[in-house]
Amino acid sequence: MDGFDKLEEISLLSKDKFYSRLNNEGVSVADYERACNVWKTFNMQTMRDYHDLNLKTDVLLLVDVMENFRNICKTNYGLDPMWYYTAPGLAWDAAPKLTGVELELISDPDMYPMVESGIR
Repeated sequence: MDGFDKLEEISLLSKDKFYSRLNNEGVSVADYERACNVWKTFNMQTMRDYHDLNLKTDVLLLVDVMENFRNICKTNYGLDPMWYYTAPGLAWDAAPKLTGVELELISDPDMYPMVESGIR
């Protein structure tokens, strides 16, 4: 899709119009046949309909993956990853739960610069 005007096409574009900039190659025959099958099965009227269906499918797959990840984290660590901004933050809280190690406060003044220099 190289322009919004393509969304109003009333038929699936020809195979040579599909090109992946990510892979620098055209679409395979199997992928194009799958696209044609989706077009017919879901009775698509325009490329916008096809685009919207692809978008909804991608979002639903991502939601399913995230829900599974949440369940795994809740089961293994008792933590909900949706409350964390980054994976390292989640790992920081999960490590003590997994290992059972209790972190101690730094009491030696020389240890602080050593730890600080190890932080990127």
